[in-house]
Amino acid sequence: MTTLFPLTRMLDAAWNGACESMDRPSATVTPRADVLEGDKEYHLMLDLPGVKTEDLEINLEGQTLTVKAQRRTEVPEDFKLRRQERAGDVTYSRSFNLGTEVDSDKIGARLEDGMLKITLAKNTQVLPRRIEVK
Repeated sequence: MTTLFPLTRMLDAAWNGACESMDRPSATVTPRADVLEGDKEYHLMLDLPGVKTEDLEINLEGQTLTVKAQRRTEVPEDFKLRRQERAGDVTYSRSFNLGTEVDSDKIGARLEDGMLKITLAKNTQVLPRRIEVK
């Protein structure tokens, strides 16, 4: 893009020079989530763009399920960062109270294309059942 005004060109040069000496900004984000309910399980869907499996941690403590993840952004060795509008490193963190409706022994997770899907089996004690009359 050609800069038409010399003042704008000078400001861009000053800003770009200042950006080179700044630390890369980071951010802490609460990821958005969808909760889907089926007959026998829940699906918890979280957006975690750019997160790798090795940078993802899911913990269950009591009835609280906590998801923590980090997206690291690195500049390749042969390149210089000239302008940055996105956050450098991003930390994601969110906790969910599962209550007694979830069987804590039957929780699974899968990360694919920036989407974390956690499968939470319903506790069999809370599932509807038919009682046989004799």
